[in-house]
This record gives sequence, C-alpha cells and structure tokens, in this order.
Amino acid sequence: QVSELGLASDILPVPGDHPASRNRFLYLGGALHRLPSGLGGLLRAVPPFSRALLWSGVRDLVTPAGTGPDESAHAFARRRFGPEVADVAVDSLCRGVFAGDSRTLSVRSCFPALFQAERRRGSVLLGLALGHGDRSGAGPEAELVRRARAERWSQWSLRGGMESLARGLVAFVSPR
Repeated sequence: QVSELGLASDILPVPGDHPASRNRFLYLGGALHRLPSGLGGLLRAVPPFSRALLWSGVRDLVTPAGTGPDESAHAFARRRFGPEVADVAVDSLCRGVFAGDSRTLSVRSCFPALFQAERRRGSVLLGLALGHGDRSGAGPEAELVRRARAERWSQWSLRGGMESLARGLVAFVSPR
C-alpha cells in the first residue's frame, strides 16, 4: 500500500465530480476522441466506438464464464465485451498503464477484480455490481481505502508524480 511506503501524505486525490474524472481522451487513428461517460455513451455510438457500448454490456451478461486458469487481457475483453472494446479500450489501457501489449498481459494479474468478478458471478458487470457477497474473514479495510471511499476518489496521483511511487518501492525493498 501507498501508506506503507510513507507516501500517504503526498496523495493528490481527484474526486469523481472533478472535470479530470469526467473528461477522458484517447488518441486513436490520428484524432483525439473524448471517451464516453454517462448514460449517453452507453445508448448511442460515440467515437472511437462504432456502436453503443450497451451492446458490449449485454454481451458480457450472456457470455459464459471462462474456465481456464488465466488468459490475456485482450482475449478476456474480446470474449466478454467484443473485439472493439478489446482492440480500442483494453489495448489502450494496457499500453497506458502497463506500457505493455494486452495480448500478452495476464488478466488475472493486471485486472484481478475483473477476473474474480467473472468467476464469482459469471459476468464481469454482475460481479462488480453485486460485489464479493460474504465479506466475513476479510481483513480490516485500510484507512486510506476508507478515506478514498468517503471522499469518492475517482483517481489519484502523488505530489512528486507517479515516479514517487517507484522511488518509494525502491526505498522499501532496499536493505537498510
């Protein structure tokens, strides 16, 4: 956790109602596209997507859960949500977050919440909406997690940039 690295006081939270949380862009095919947010993006086609994302959600609800121990993030997204979501959204996300190819990154390692949601409920959307079910036996929630929930963070960064996280990890694992 960030707090274990001594970086909790450097966190810069961004609440869900902040413009930076609502306005996300993707540069694709030589053009900058504002990603859909809200109900409008679900009900009508919004570039860079050729059809309403609602249909990708329906696909997730009717697709059987995977049975293998793992698969690539791309294969998982393609199976659950269709080729366009896999090629555009998931591949872009993997390149931006992991600097990697969604076809080679493990969904179980990179997106464990999505993997577990599908395994628990048979659908990513149902699994995320219905949650973990019985949470007895789960450890106490970290103070930072409680704060993020209470303040409704959409995202966060660090005062010194995300490079601070890498520096904190190095300091944490280095011999003292």
